[in-house]
Amino acid sequence: MKVVFIGPLPPPRGGVSVHLSRLSAVMERQGIGYEIYNEAKGASRKPHVHPLNRYRRFLFKIPFLKGDVLHFHTIDPRLRSLLGLYKRLGQKIILTVHGVNLEDQIRHSGPFRRWILLRSLKSIDLIICVNEDTTRFLREQGFRHDRVVTIPAYIHPLDQAEEASAIPAGVYKFLEEADFAICANGYVRFYRGEDLYGFDLLIQLMRELRGRGIRIRLLIAVMGVSVQTGEERSHYLRLKRELDECGLNSDVMFYEVDDTEFYPILKKSHLFIRPTNTDGYGMSIAESLHGRIPCAASDVCRRPEGTVMFRSRDLADLTAKVSDIIDHYSRYKDQLRNLQVEDYASELIQVYSRIAGHGAPNGKPAVEVYGK
Repeated sequence: MKVVFIGPLPPPRGGVSVHLSRLSAVMERQGIGYEIYNEAKGASRKPHVHPLNRYRRFLFKIPFLKGDVLHFHTIDPRLRSLLGLYKRLGQKIILTVHGVNLEDQIRHSGPFRRWILLRSLKSIDLIICVNEDTTRFLREQGFRHDRVVTIPAYIHPLDQAEEASAIPAGVYKFLEEADFAICANGYVRFYRGEDLYGFDLLIQLMRELRGRGIRIRLLIAVMGVSVQTGEERSHYLRLKRELDECGLNSDVMFYEVDDTEFYPILKKSHLFIRPTNTDGYGMSIAESLHGRIPCAASDVCRRPEGTVMFRSRDLADLTAKVSDIIDHYSRYKDQLRNLQVEDYASELIQVYSRIAGHGAPNGKPAVEVYGK
């Protein structure tokens, strides 16, 4: 069996690129053939990773790609609108939807473009959604239930020494000097006019946590700084000025990520916070819980078992939940002691086997719908 992936690889690191990197590594260890057409700009020396380059040229290559299954992770609506054509030309097509981008495209497209997009996607072999809300929405749009499933994107990281050593020593020093270390990650982005990853909310949280008698520090791993738009850059600089004005510079660090993993930072932290105002699943949440690090996250979608939920964009609720975690930390740690965080790589490989016509390995069901 051979799977052809179309999507991003690190750098830069993000939820989709890390997912695809880890999934392909699992397949390589299991001797399953794959190729990746990389949407990101980063170069690779691996022979089975190819630069996608220009979309227009690549569109003509897709019917001639050699693989049992083509698995798309692209968010480009033009390419998504052509997937049905490639299916009719004989390719077996899977699309994974990360986040709410497809729902937004369907809701906000004009009537003709919406019809084209829906007709295309309803004809492909399978759509994998990383959260149940997207699955439910697509089924309400008339998608066949057996062609839309929910499989979260989380795959366990490989604990490698070189990944930890790639992070600057100053990052570890900042965390280790705290009595209570909080970490978060994401991009400076906007969704419906709000800070998508909630960096502004985190700074407000740090103001509320002052005066507790212990040194609380917050490290925010910021990705994609070099590709920020003008609006994003202005917001980022405004957040930095706010730290200075509030006297929080010594207790809040923006670590600008180049190409490093996040799990070594989690291992040095007491708490991970995911204050997004929209989300697909939140791989870093599962990563945190897998490492037995308590996690607080907004209630914008279903979260992994063990997550402490707070109302989205509600500073008072976030502060109350974080304060309780700090005050009763040993109890929250104990609750995670026996928690089993599922790795979804094997479930995806079963899907490939079914779609490719090879059957499911080990006699297991080819698709197990998360949360059903």
